Order: sequence, then C-alpha cells, then structure tokens
Amino acid sequence: MDLRVAEFEIYVQFERQSQAPQRVFKAVADLITAFGKFDELLAQIVLPELQTDLLLDDVETGSIRSKLATVLRGIPDTAIENFDWKKLVGHFLLKAKYRLLRFLEGRTGVYDVRELENLRLEIENMAPTTHLNPLQVPGQLPMGKLVALLEDIVRAASQLRPTDYAEYRSTAGKVRINPHFDTSNLRALLESSSELSENEYLVRIKRPDFMGEAMWELVLRNHPITAKIADTDWLTEFQEGRVVMRPCDYLRVRLQTKTTYQGTFGHPLLHYTVLKVLDVKRA
Repeated sequence: MDLRVAEFEIYVQFERQSQAPQRVFKAVADLITAFGKFDELLAQIVLPELQTDLLLDDVETGSIRSKLATVLRGIPDTAIENFDWKKLVGHFLLKAKYRLLRFLEGRTGVYDVRELENLRLEIENMAPTTHLNPLQVPGQLPMGKLVALLEDIVRAASQLRPTDYAEYRSTAGKVRINPHFDTSNLRALLESSSELSENEYLVRIKRPDFMGEAMWELVLRNHPITAKIADTDWLTEFQEGRVVMRPCDYLRVRLQTKTTYQGTFGHPLLHYTVLKVLDVKRA
C-alpha cells in the first residue's frame, strides 16, 4: 500500500528575459532528484523496508513553484492504521530536509569533520520510534551518503544565476538553498577521519567465543559482524555457565561502532565493541 505522508515545495525565483533558460529547469530537476534520494535514506532510518517516491502535484508559473509529495511504500500492515505514526514519519521527512538546508545556510564550507558528524547525529535523533516491532533497531545515515547528498544539492543550486535563487518550503520551515557552499574538501575530510557512535541494538548470536579474546560473531540488521565483548562481568557469567545461550538467541546490547574512512569514496572500516549486555532475548 502506498501512503502519502509529506508535502513540500521547491520555489525558484529567476531573472526574466534571461538567456540559458534550461538552467532553471535543470536546477529544479536536480533538486527533486537529490531530495528524493534523501527521503529514501531518511525512511530507512525509521524502518529498513520502507521505500519512498516523489509525486509532482502541481507547477505554478511566474516564479516556478514545484509542489511535491512524498509517498511511502513497503509499509508494514501494523502501521497502516496508525495515524500518529504516519504523521510523525511525514514530519521527520520534512524537518530533516529543512535542517540539512539550514546547515548549508550562510556557510562557505565545512573544515572539521565533527560538524558533519553532529549534523548526522541530529538528523538520526529526529527519527520517530515506530514501536511496530520490538526487535526493530534504529537505522543510521551513512556519512559518505550524507556528503554525496550535500554535493548534489549545492551542485543543483549553483546552476542558477546570481540573480536567481531556489528555496525549500514546507510546514517545517522555509530556507534558501545556498549555492556558494564549498563541497570540494568534504570527501578529503572523510578520508582521514574516524568516528565513534554508541547505540542500543538487538543482535543475533551466530557464534560465541569461549576463549579469552572474546570476539563474537553476531548478526546486526541482517549483516554478519565480529564484535569484542567488553562487558567483562557478563562475559564471566557466560563463560562460567551462569548465562545459558541457545542458537539464534538475541542480545540487547550497548554497541560502540568505530568507523574509519579510507580512500576518496570511503569504503569505511567498521570495528564493533559490545560495551554492555543489557538483556538476553530468546528466539
């Protein structure tokens, strides 16, 4: 079932009787594409199976006002009748785009990767909790994709002339899109950077390690990972047989992820540490 959850506008003011009119339509098309990609990333923070599409509701002339709507696909049956959940997801999609564009506003660039990390965390923390699946864990916004999105948005807006401008409008707010933000160094910032994040996750046990190194094979969001168990108290109880684990049981853990970016397009290296085992959940 498709569900319409959010509406917004891309407003472009342009110089009349000017040459290269294609710049205006190309900028609008590229902004629509960028916002569509962002909606996909945001929806998957909420639920991995969610997909999005943009619908064009209307185009008004004079200045160009493109009225768009975001539609969710792959919605769980338990969520279809939940009006509050639909409203929260829609607001999240609008507010996150507004926050991203406000981050660009008035800046000439970013010179410390921690600014990008803070933006990513702020957007992730905006995501509503679904309460639809007790085993569901929140998603994350990959830093490499966030940087690519910033590049796409600035590139789209920079096609306009100095006398033109593009603006994002929604119930979350109105903000002009900054075409002067320098994105040339963003990937270089990621190349030599690493970031630490901590989140509570539900992980499935694939193979425990009974030896002293305590490296466990786990499954996180359907992906196998290897993690060190730093919770020595819980580990001792497990190794002494006071905690019994069965195949495919789950652990609710406080997990630290260290992401190190390498190379221009960043194939990040991920290192996982279980800081605390909070609970055991039977399969």
